[in-house]
Amino acid sequence: MPKRSIVDRLKAGEVLLMDGATGTELQRRGVNINKGATVEGGLGVWSAAANIDAPGLVRAIHEDYLKLGADIIISNNFYTTRPMMAMIGKEDQWEEYTRRAVELAKQARDAVNSEAYVAGGFAPFDPEGDYAEEFEATARVLTKSGVDFLLPEYFAGDTYSDSPIEDCVTAVEACSKFDLPVFLGVCLVTEKGTMMHGESFDDLAAALKGLRLDCVLLMCCSAPAASACLPKLRKAFDCAVGAYAENEYIDNPKFGTSPDEPFFVFGPEGLDPEEYAGYAREWKKMGAQVIGGCCGTTPEHIRAIAPIVKG
Repeated sequence: MPKRSIVDRLKAGEVLLMDGATGTELQRRGVNINKGATVEGGLGVWSAAANIDAPGLVRAIHEDYLKLGADIIISNNFYTTRPMMAMIGKEDQWEEYTRRAVELAKQARDAVNSEAYVAGGFAPFDPEGDYAEEFEATARVLTKSGVDFLLPEYFAGDTYSDSPIEDCVTAVEACSKFDLPVFLGVCLVTEKGTMMHGESFDDLAAALKGLRLDCVLLMCCSAPAASACLPKLRKAFDCAVGAYAENEYIDNPKFGTSPDEPFFVFGPEGLDPEEYAGYAREWKKMGAQVIGGCCGTTPEHIRAIAPIVKG
């Protein structure tokens, strides 16, 4: 368990290295992450099933990033919430899948670098019931399982209220009920310098004013989009900011034609590690204090950005 709070380190001006992708890395290493996925219904439970089906690989991926110097690893909880696990008939076991993800991340952390942080990262879902209630339930399990901070992420692409900004507020409010730092991952931002649907970061900051929020991160977007948005994000928020971009992970047009075809595939125009490192250098100059990678990035991408982030 880390001796220093991550918030103290960010307030001291440190720049921290986050891990890279978990779901796509599991796929790259041969794990089926298509469970529950359909052409009509979307990508299913993503990497969640691997916490029980392939725990050794989940832990190995965490350890690989930690060995490269990652200060932060994100627990494999992206879609372990009750509504998502219902897609594979495991809704009554959602807490087991959630706790197991944290256990694996903590085991990896304690084996490699006890000063690293485990982020309890979890994403929106298609709520049949109370959206805020489901988020609070998940945050509670993550907190009891021992994460170092909460990371509601993948906001705001799909919306579950009248506005994606309102979804961000709902998630941060739910997480703020627990005595842990709260980070927020905002996805699919644009090269125009806005959120996905055109909302401004000034409006987002105004809506979140007064809530506990220790860091805002741009994620699951292109690297150029992160570069376009970071200056505006930095200006809008008083807290720390950062980025973990994707690396062209695209819809697979062959999905559904055979059991072997994955829902997503790596795109032909993805950034190689050195190209990604060039963007990481930009982000650090723009004031990013947390830098890592999202879908499609690999340990090699994190290896390339580590000396830039930690230099």
